[in-house]
Amino acid sequence: MQKHNLLAKKLKKQILSINVSIESYFNNLKNFKLKSIKAKFDSNYKLFWGIGALVILTISYFLAPTAYDKPTTKQMIKNQILNRYNIDIKFNEKITYALLPRPHFKSKNLSILENEKIIGNVKNFKIFISIDRLFSFDKFETKNLVLDKTEFSLLNNDFSFFSKLLETEPSKNEIIIKNSEIFFKDNSDDVIFICKILNGKFFYDSNNLQNTFSSKNEIFNIPFKIIIKNDKFNKIIFSKLNSKKIRLNLKNKIDYTNSTREGLLDILVVNKSTKLQYEFDKDSLRFNSKSMNNPYKGLIDFKPFYLSTEFNYAGLNLKHLFKDDSIFTELIKNEIFTNRNLNSNISLNVKDITNIDELNNLFLKINLQEGIIDLSKTNIMWKDDLKIELSESLLLYDENQINLVGKMVLNFKNINDFYKSFQIKKNARKKIDQIQLDFNYNFDKRKITFDNVKINNKPNLKIQKFIDKFNSNENKTLNKILFKNFVNSFFVTYAG
Repeated sequence: MQKHNLLAKKLKKQILSINVSIESYFNNLKNFKLKSIKAKFDSNYKLFWGIGALVILTISYFLAPTAYDKPTTKQMIKNQILNRYNIDIKFNEKITYALLPRPHFKSKNLSILENEKIIGNVKNFKIFISIDRLFSFDKFETKNLVLDKTEFSLLNNDFSFFSKLLETEPSKNEIIIKNSEIFFKDNSDDVIFICKILNGKFFYDSNNLQNTFSSKNEIFNIPFKIIIKNDKFNKIIFSKLNSKKIRLNLKNKIDYTNSTREGLLDILVVNKSTKLQYEFDKDSLRFNSKSMNNPYKGLIDFKPFYLSTEFNYAGLNLKHLFKDDSIFTELIKNEIFTNRNLNSNISLNVKDITNIDELNNLFLKINLQEGIIDLSKTNIMWKDDLKIELSESLLLYDENQINLVGKMVLNFKNINDFYKSFQIKKNARKKIDQIQLDFNYNFDKRKITFDNVKINNKPNLKIQKFIDKFNSNENKTLNKILFKNFVNSFFVTYAG
């Protein structure tokens, strides 16, 4: 009996233990469920307030424009641009606010002033503002400035607009100038030339501590890139210009410590390098080369513009001078030399023509006056036997053709040696001191025609008929063989 009671007690104890475990399990399960519900509620609560705050900020962001007072905003923008860049602007139309891609103000047909005179008209003006002061409506800070489709109209004394940008205090902000044009004018308000700014940018180079202007441009249909850097601490301006089309590279360095500024220019044209040093003030510029073999010097007066210069070369290759892509051809075809405001007197002395053995001692005289390119008084030697002079000669550009027209005078120093060079028949070797003739040479077609030929100052009927026949042949392009045959036939005809 006692054993039976003892077994019952053990069994009851085990059942109670199982009940406690089961009850504890369900209690824990209930607590876990309550905690899960509470956590889910807290998470939804935070998400709700987060979304609410985001909605409020978004609505405030898009309603920000309504809080700006337009007259006050215009004045603040005007003052900040004037203080930061020393640029005076004038709003001619309403100002609007935009949010994308970044908060900014924009306006149409804005004017740029210099000494209360309009020097630029901006079709599309845009200025960005700092996003961290977006809601400080009376203390917003302007950032990058964009001048799109701007027309600058500049006289000589208006260039300070660009120079002042290179003198501004260091800043993280940029000025973008794109799709714009600069009309350079003389004192009579006539346009001298137009320079296109396709994409330019003023910025501060913090690595080199330099104000910098970098731009892609175009002038007379010639594209070029330019970079200008101003080292204010050392008072030095570095600049670099590159044009692949005319194979021109310029590197320039200007020291503006004193009122008379000094510079060094490195010129690379078609793989030919030249260095020149110069000094200038407000009235004129003087320059000279640093080369002992090819010395030259010159003077440029600014008011009115006039260039006087003399170049000297020991040897020069003229083969590429009038090729379609040469710099000289591009300048002619873009009518730079025919500009009525460009006046100059240029002398070129070349001792040896390296691509033509017989030619030497070239003296090329270029006089530019009111759009006329005058090459009169130009002369060159054929060996030591013949001096060829252009007594009256003009370089013309008309209907996309370059022509050299004028009067040529051939003065024979040693006619017999000349005859030997061209292997003229002995019975055709007459005594001749001088030949005069009018000519027209087309550089594009490489064709030449003659007229009014005089030998020893007298016309000759047989020669005139010969010349007329030569001119009538439209298919012949001037080359060495044609030239040699022409010379032989000329003297044979005269002797006959």
